[in-house]
Amino acid sequence: MSEKSIQKAIIEYLIYLKNQGKLFFFRSGAGAIRTETGGYFKTGAPGVPDICVIANGKYIGLEIKTAKGHLTPIQELVHHEIELAGGLCVVVRSVDDVRSLFKDMDII
Repeated sequence: MSEKSIQKAIIEYLIYLKNQGKLFFFRSGAGAIRTETGGYFKTGAPGVPDICVIANGKYIGLEIKTAKGHLTPIQELVHHEIELAGGLCVVVRSVDDVRSLFKDMDII
């Protein structure tokens, strides 16, 4: 399963939970846009988790990876900085990972 398809399934699940009033979330939207001159303009902040969730007054960064995926050095650094500030960053590889995390955190 591709990272994009995992992300789509997780976002659908988060929309369901958001509609129940259980959390707020947004996709960080990091990426690149091709400019008219043929170059690229980078968007978002490097290393920021793919999806940012606020639930029970806590920030939760969801970094989506495939079964073989791993964090880049900049992701490791940013995730560490978020955790030093009191947030939580978690690598998730499926909707089931998110469900389990949220169950453990008493969000669902």
